[in-house]
Amino acid sequence: MTRRTIVTIAAMLGMFLSGVDQTAVGTAMPTIVGALGGIALYAWVFAAYQIAFVVMTPIAGKFADLYGRKHMYLAGIFVFIGASMLCGFARSMGALVAFRFVQGIGGGAILPIALTLVADLYPLEQRLRIQGIFSGTWGVASIIGPLLGGFLTDHVSWRWIFFLNLPAGLVTILILVAFFREPPVLRTGAIDYAGIGLVSVSVTVLLLLLFWGGVQFPWLSPQSVGLAAISAALLLLFLRVEMRSTHPFLPFSLFANPLVAVGCSGGFLLGVGLFGAVAYVPLLVQGVMGTSATEAGATLIPFSLMWTVGSIVGGRAALRMGFRPVIIAGMTLMTSGFGLLMLLTARSGPGTVVASMIVLGTGMGMSGTMFIISMQNAVARPLRGLVTSINVFSRNIGSAIGVSAQGAVLVAILDGRLRALAGQTRLGLPRLVDPQVVLDPAVQQRLSPGAHEALRLALAQAVHGAFFVGLALTVLGLATVVTFMPRGSVYAHAHAAALEGLPAD
Repeated sequence: MTRRTIVTIAAMLGMFLSGVDQTAVGTAMPTIVGALGGIALYAWVFAAYQIAFVVMTPIAGKFADLYGRKHMYLAGIFVFIGASMLCGFARSMGALVAFRFVQGIGGGAILPIALTLVADLYPLEQRLRIQGIFSGTWGVASIIGPLLGGFLTDHVSWRWIFFLNLPAGLVTILILVAFFREPPVLRTGAIDYAGIGLVSVSVTVLLLLLFWGGVQFPWLSPQSVGLAAISAALLLLFLRVEMRSTHPFLPFSLFANPLVAVGCSGGFLLGVGLFGAVAYVPLLVQGVMGTSATEAGATLIPFSLMWTVGSIVGGRAALRMGFRPVIIAGMTLMTSGFGLLMLLTARSGPGTVVASMIVLGTGMGMSGTMFIISMQNAVARPLRGLVTSINVFSRNIGSAIGVSAQGAVLVAILDGRLRALAGQTRLGLPRLVDPQVVLDPAVQQRLSPGAHEALRLALAQAVHGAFFVGLALTVLGLATVVTFMPRGSVYAHAHAAALEGLPAD
């Protein structure tokens, strides 16, 4: 086994740890709340991690370019496993939330730097082949996470969800220290702390709005408007500071390159359209089709697996055809997948759901992975960490916005339908119906068969509304690629970068 292969395995292990932890905790949360109390902080166990993860992603990518991938990746692993141990020893929900925030800082450094390591370790041909496996690591982790979390919670202790990160993290650290040799990094210029601070606070305020909006207060409320205004003002100030900075945190000249611009916007639209809609597939399967929660969660397994397959196939195809046709094919598949989702009804069989997830996962693998590689291929090595983190950051922000926006559409449609049904006394529905009644078994048992069927149809219409939003955004992403994605082979783009004074592969 070569030194490069060993380092690749270590990078994948770090990504796997971060991915498993994000999904395993959700399975254990009811038990954790029972042990620690503090149910009011339930959502913050997830929100604290996600806020730190998203905010840290671009910062870690930038610092990896300035100080080296090895140092930043090791720092991310150290922070992640250290915070994991603290989470395992937490004695209150408040402490767990605080430690999860620190853990998210480490996780936000692991993912973008791991993807950047692949670009540094492998030439373009091999990178296109192995990046699919790398991307699939996250998908596999999302499948194993809930299973592992449930097993440890039921048979050992929920605390071992966090403790298991220690041995795996230490193995990753030892491998990187012993085998990873990185060329010296020459840092020039001052660090743009003002830009880093402004964008971090702006994104944090935006994520707070997305987490609280529609839950703690209505979307059209003074609180929502105030948070949106603060985030927008800080963003405008960030743009002004960056344009005047000699060494900006985010050089806007990067977006003059169409590969970077399209990759960034495409990643954002993928996050908004795809992940928001996929999040509601289990809701439709459980609430409309009447399956169990376990069966509903299993519907996402084909999506994760085909993400890996699509990444591998897309990488090989890009070597022959270029980035543009592969990404267009992937976006077309996702559009078709959303079309299949729109056809799902209470009478649809599991095969239709699986087919939709297969088509969507394949399209995501072909387009999402190619966005990252095309951006890495468009810049010099000293900027790869930044552009990789920009893509990951755009996708995560898009995902947060997508889940919130499509959730708002779903709730609005469902609430309207339930209010209309509440007036039909012959169905036996109460006068005031909470949208959550659709999934409440205790309430459903008191409904007549006709009322229960009416509720299922209302939920189906509401989820289809969320799917339609995802479909529209995916079509917009496809139009963006068709209009702005440059033609040419992957080698031609690398050669063009060299002509601009950037070292090609």
